[in-house]
Amino acid sequence: MRSGLLRLWRHGSIVWRLSWKERGLLLQAWWMLHGVALALRWASFRRVYGFLGCRVGTTPPIVGDEMQLADRAYALTRLVQGAAAWSLHHPTCLHRSLTLWWLLGRQGIASELRIGVRKEQGQFEAHAWVEYKGVALNDGLDVSSRFATFQSF
Repeated sequence: MRSGLLRLWRHGSIVWRLSWKERGLLLQAWWMLHGVALALRWASFRRVYGFLGCRVGTTPPIVGDEMQLADRAYALTRLVQGAAAWSLHHPTCLHRSLTLWWLLGRQGIASELRIGVRKEQGQFEAHAWVEYKGVALNDGLDVSSRFATFQSF
């Protein structure tokens, strides 16, 4: 019981250290994770991806310092990971990646949603991640070598 309260206190203090904009993005990521999960339950991936892609295309891309854009991309990745930790369900890599890809696009940061497959010990596995400038944001750097990626959806 006490460890649960300490964990809640620690995470609560982390949220209070965020700026108001970051708190808003965290809340947006939390809602989006649940919305994507529900949408994928009722509609196909292609339809959900297309719907989110239309909303991403409305934001003009940001032109600026590459280091600053990379820092913002990694900050959004951490916010999505934090929102996933407090989710009401267990978000899959596809839920987290679609949410991150959408949030990055809404911030004007161009990124790529990647989906890959592999066969490991006779088991078929699929995985989703987001790349910014060819570097995986929400997975290890070697993820593209572990999975064969689809070129387009």
